[in-house]
Amino acid sequence: MIDGKAEQREHYWDTLRAFAMLLGIPYHTAMAYRPGQTWIVRSDEGATVLAWMAEFIHLFRMPTFFLIAGYFAALLLSRREPGAWLKGRMVRLGLPFITTLLTLVPLMNLACEFSNLPYSAALSSFVHNSLNSGGYWVRHLWFIIVLLYCCGVAAALAWRFPALRQKMMAARIDQAIARHVTLALLATALVVGLWQGAAVEAFYIFGLNTNLPQQILRLDELIIYAPWFALGCLLQRMPITRASFGRIQPGVLVIALLFTLLAMSVRHELHPAAGRFIATFAALSITQILVAVARTFFDRPNRRVRQITDASFVIYLFHMPIIISLVWLAQGLPLPVEVKAAGIMALSFVLSWWAWTIISRSPTLSLRFNGISVTAGLKQSLA
Repeated sequence: MIDGKAEQREHYWDTLRAFAMLLGIPYHTAMAYRPGQTWIVRSDEGATVLAWMAEFIHLFRMPTFFLIAGYFAALLLSRREPGAWLKGRMVRLGLPFITTLLTLVPLMNLACEFSNLPYSAALSSFVHNSLNSGGYWVRHLWFIIVLLYCCGVAAALAWRFPALRQKMMAARIDQAIARHVTLALLATALVVGLWQGAAVEAFYIFGLNTNLPQQILRLDELIIYAPWFALGCLLQRMPITRASFGRIQPGVLVIALLFTLLAMSVRHELHPAAGRFIATFAALSITQILVAVARTFFDRPNRRVRQITDASFVIYLFHMPIIISLVWLAQGLPLPVEVKAAGIMALSFVLSWWAWTIISRSPTLSLRFNGISVTAGLKQSLA
């Protein structure tokens, strides 16, 4: 614990962040097995249930992750100098980003090419895309780019306006929002949903969806996820509302069910802006439910949960290259698609966990792939 007071640690935030990271395993596996839809790796088969799984996870996984990231940013900026905190973020996220970019991503891209093309054509396509496509290199690492943007802005604001580091929401406003948390959630989803619909659409209308601003800089993803990061920062400064946010709200359950059904049934038949608007209501309500569930069941120290939490970042970095390779190697394997996908999910987790166990024992590998030294990681685990 950073301040040495274990009783003040809200363990469920760590657990929920790890859960959002680990959901990448079922999500990316399901993406490979959507019937009639192409992805970066070719599977030649699919199942409707897997397409629905991918759609559902996509609704809330990254919004939840960025809200939690914003929460931790506000928490840590209240305890550390902005410059030192941002430097730590650059090491923690930047080193694994570069290492994965240079090692795992090229291997993953080769597996993608071999799944789609004959050997010689696959190599030619690999060279061509490596030289011409920024997105070909970024792949599943895009969230690190966006997270560093958000952290940089948060640190800059904390440096320019030092009072923000300890500033809390006025108690009367905090209490009012906490009393009407369902209405507040609806109002927040309305504002964020309108932003999602209008700002992202403007990004495409103005022709910014090109190699540099979209595929490399990921500015469209920044537009999408910056509000969620900001919501997490705000929630950390509203202790009364945060307590209500951490309890099951019947009204939010109804909102989640309604907008999830809408998003999954009609979203793709609507204009993209309208689809993003509806999806925002589903994402925020599901996130609230997940926070409440995590607070109820995981707000206590647990050795196994802490191990998984510590491993989650490395598992995320490794899981997608492993999944891509397994999907390619499983082409033509005479098994039901659902069984094959379940096996790939399980094996991907096991192999990613194995990679973490090796990395966690090596100071060099731990720094390169996890952004922390073995010693620092041990101290953090014992805190």
